[in-house]
Amino acid sequence: MPDDRALIDLLQPLVTPERRARIDEVIAHRHYGLTVVLDRLHDDGNLSAVLRTCDGLGIQRVNVLLSDQLMFKSARTVSLGSHKWLDLHNYTSPQVCAQELRDAGYSLVATHLEASVPLEEIDFSRPIALILGNEHSGVSQDLVAACDQRVRIPMYGFVQSFNIASAAAMSLYYGMSRRRALTQLDSDLTPQQADALRARFYRRTLKSSDLMIKAAFPHDAL
Repeated sequence: MPDDRALIDLLQPLVTPERRARIDEVIAHRHYGLTVVLDRLHDDGNLSAVLRTCDGLGIQRVNVLLSDQLMFKSARTVSLGSHKWLDLHNYTSPQVCAQELRDAGYSLVATHLEASVPLEEIDFSRPIALILGNEHSGVSQDLVAACDQRVRIPMYGFVQSFNIASAAAMSLYYGMSRRRALTQLDSDLTPQQADALRARFYRRTLKSSDLMIKAAFPHDAL
């Protein structure tokens, strides 16, 4: 594969000025410092809703522990929507997921009904992987054991838990708002990460981009 700058130089003249401006605006608000882990959701509608929330809030990386129900559906569902714009990491092992996030510098924070620490006490200026459990049993014990901290979303009514899509929207909105306020950064991407996204977004925008890349760089495999 050609490097990102070469792809940008090739494809940029073919992207409309309006679309280039939109892509630049999106990249200027993207963050890797907050990510979410979705722990074996049962409903692909909830998965799609959380992915839409992440894209809208500027959260670039999403980690999905696949359940039996989503094992075969999620790839198709996501590829038709937000996966075009997000870094989606699929896992079948919670231990592998937790270790890769630790190696990438994230602290693992799980939402849990029995946690005593409210979400507001988390320091979102540091890299955080927020773990959200599934619709029936919450965060699994193997991920709870691997996390650095457990938090709760304060509730004041009769219900004991929020719907997963609602919990994700509230907690991720709060986390990104706090991260931007604490870091004073619209985006935490490095120039290299920004180029990687720009090259990908150009490819996704142009329907015949892969054919053009093969013609321009015949000796580089896509």
